[in-house]
Amino acid sequence: MTNAAAVPAPSSSHDRVGFSLNRVSVIGVNTLTEAIRQKVFIFLLLVGLVFIGSAIFFSQYSLGEQEQLKVIKDTCLGVISVISTLIAIVGTAQLLPSEVENRTIYTILAKPVRRFEFLLGKFYGSVLLLVLSMAAMCLMFGAVLWIKEQSMIRELSQTYLGETQAATEQANQQIEQVRIAVLDVNMVKAVLTDLVKAMLVASVTLLVSTFSTSLVFNVAVPFMIYMAGMLRGTAVEMWSSHRLAMAVLAIVPDFGLFSLADDINLGNLVPWAHVDQVIVYGLARMVVIVVAAHLIFSRREI
Repeated sequence: MTNAAAVPAPSSSHDRVGFSLNRVSVIGVNTLTEAIRQKVFIFLLLVGLVFIGSAIFFSQYSLGEQEQLKVIKDTCLGVISVISTLIAIVGTAQLLPSEVENRTIYTILAKPVRRFEFLLGKFYGSVLLLVLSMAAMCLMFGAVLWIKEQSMIRELSQTYLGETQAATEQANQQIEQVRIAVLDVNMVKAVLTDLVKAMLVASVTLLVSTFSTSLVFNVAVPFMIYMAGMLRGTAVEMWSSHRLAMAVLAIVPDFGLFSLADDINLGNLVPWAHVDQVIVYGLARMVVIVVAAHLIFSRREI
């Protein structure tokens, strides 16, 4: 007779199934579909698009072509930064609580899906939402710049129409300056760093949502962490002699590093090497935070 104690217990399907990027991708796409249907996302995106579109009217109160373009860039980049941060917080804060509340998480985890795959898929969906929303705002930004560029070129051409050769050359120089200002590659640097910043904010929100089911808490805490991160540079200078304060500040991501729009609008040179360092910093912080979120979520009783 076979000894029952010697027979190994059958392993669960979760132990036999390896990690799958395909499952992560499917969960991410489904998360994106659900997030797009949220009224708060549509509202925030529409607010962003309206403010970006209205920047062309605000610029008319500035004197000179360069100043008008500067107002448009400053306004649009600021709107993209703020709206993307709000979408990162609000769009990510409800991902896990809604799954638990609707009890769909039990159905998903009952299948051969690891918790890390589920969590990573949710974060992937949040990143897709940020990319989609920022792409829409950048398209509106580009349309506003193109409309303003064509308007300025038309005005300059009409102003110097029939003038002397010297006046015509001056008009051509001004038109060239307008085109250079519109095709400013530094704006790409600002958008890239804003995207990484929004992804980092989303990872912080995901971390908070792994141990909290309150939507208000999941929105308020990441927002406070974000504000603390924006002021981190000033706090480091003030409390550099306090070890405890510096230890706490070391945990908070320095979101101020991602604010390149002000330097770009002031005409300061922002080299790609600095942009690369900021992106690597943001991605490294993001990986650590997502891993921490997994460690908490894997031990959470659902």
